[in-house]
Amino acid sequence: MMVALWISFSIVILAILAAESIAAAQGSCNLATAESCSSHDDGSNNAILDATVQQWIDELPTENSMYLDGAWMKPTVSNNDDSINVIDPSTGQQIATVSVASKLDVDMAVVSARQALEGWSIDTTLHQRRKLVYQLYKLYQEHREQMAQLISHEMGAPIELALDAQVGSGSYVMENFLLEVGDEGNFEAEYQLDPDDDEDDTTIYHEAIGVVGLITPWNWPMNQIALKVIPALLVGCTVILKPSEETPLSALLFGKLIHMAGFPSGVFQLVNGYGPGHVGEWLASHPGIDMVSFTGSTRAGKQISATAAPTLKRVSLEMGGKGANIIFEDLGDTDDFYEAIESGVESVMSNSGQTCNAPTRMLVPAKYWDYALEVAKEVAWEIEVDSAHEGGDHIGPVVSETQYERIQSYIRSGIDEGATLLVGGLGKPTIEAGEDISDDSRRLLQRQYNDGYYVQPTIFANCSPEMTIWKEEIFGPVLCITKYDTEEEAIRLANDSPYGLTHYAQTYDKKRQKRLARKLQSGMVVINQVGLSGSSPFGGVKQSGNSREGGEWGLLDFCIVKAVSGLRSHED
Repeated sequence: MMVALWISFSIVILAILAAESIAAAQGSCNLATAESCSSHDDGSNNAILDATVQQWIDELPTENSMYLDGAWMKPTVSNNDDSINVIDPSTGQQIATVSVASKLDVDMAVVSARQALEGWSIDTTLHQRRKLVYQLYKLYQEHREQMAQLISHEMGAPIELALDAQVGSGSYVMENFLLEVGDEGNFEAEYQLDPDDDEDDTTIYHEAIGVVGLITPWNWPMNQIALKVIPALLVGCTVILKPSEETPLSALLFGKLIHMAGFPSGVFQLVNGYGPGHVGEWLASHPGIDMVSFTGSTRAGKQISATAAPTLKRVSLEMGGKGANIIFEDLGDTDDFYEAIESGVESVMSNSGQTCNAPTRMLVPAKYWDYALEVAKEVAWEIEVDSAHEGGDHIGPVVSETQYERIQSYIRSGIDEGATLLVGGLGKPTIEAGEDISDDSRRLLQRQYNDGYYVQPTIFANCSPEMTIWKEEIFGPVLCITKYDTEEEAIRLANDSPYGLTHYAQTYDKKRQKRLARKLQSGMVVINQVGLSGSSPFGGVKQSGNSREGGEWGLLDFCIVKAVSGLRSHED
């Protein structure tokens, strides 16, 4: 089943997908079946949005798209040529237009954030900040269905995945951060360095670093917004959020929820726009911003680091990955071996392959090579591709035409460089004659494939380390498989990558597990499908970045450490 996605998501997804699917029970649309929420086809090439979804989009401040100083505002310089055209990847049709910020707007956002900083970080207690974040969490829960539909329509996540995992991850992140700053949590804003030593009069403060610029990606929009906005607000930072230009609608709804929760003016700002030469660059270079936290491609992360360097601000980066999934022969001819292959394939394909820590390189023992390929092929053939607005256990389109073309170029590279194409390949999915589907349904589904940005689930075998598809992050439903002879060779192949986000291993051998935990070069290692805790840090090494998001580490990422002496000297 596609819900058994033990390794492809961030730490917050692991618990969400292990749970039973949440019923979408209210309102006029049935999210479980998508009977009234789907885009309907009128026989032409233009998809018509469901009335409920259209109303939700119309209610968003797409024209007054800047949230500054507690109010929605139009950009000071309006240029329709720069507006963001939101495209539904399932249909290729435009569903909204969002105005973008000017440089002056970014300057105003920084001024507003700086003016609010002292009142929020010092005059407002951690307890008071936590109460507001909890209010935001409750509002977020009340708007799950609306958020799921916006995400499904703007980035192509199938509606059930959008509800359970995409929206669910945001809930899970908020819950965990609320626990971390609660009475039983690990985060301490103030503590004595050595309370048992009467001679030691040193107090440690974890203080907000200041005004932070947050730049988030499109592949898990609410997960990433929550991983940055929530800890930053809790520790006392004021924030300026620039969401991905691919997913502005869900961010606008999040901004509305912030407003409804009653956060003070200037604490949260939202500016829409693009990256290089635009809002992203202006945030990175702005001298009034103390820190930039970025999640996205390694290429963009390098640009942000270079742009931010003259101001010496902190730059926190969570970037790409090329995870290795090593399956050892001690699993043998057991069900566990089959399930390891099955889950490995499914987790790469889920979210249409658009997950940074997906295990996109599978390493299997030479002894079981033929069997592993048979299982991988069998599993891939069972994966269905369909509209994001249809209910069911399938994958949807990729986010955009640009992403589709990028993935196609990698598939072409794999073929040209000599990898064995096991399943899938170039072009859109096709409906084969003789399949158990009516002629009318076949015609409509094929036209849907042609209009949207659908990629065939693709597996390459006999991949070698010098191949482009083995070295570079594809960010699509493409899996590379190779074989190895020894544990040492498997570790070498896994570490032979510029990335180091998450590696995976399946083995019964306890000593080997510990060796792998130390020798695999990554910020996270997942052994035998056991998910990481929601309180654990998420982040990588090498070109996967330098940040740690989630848990206590995610809070400390937005803090400075201050040591103060003498506070106990005159206590009564």
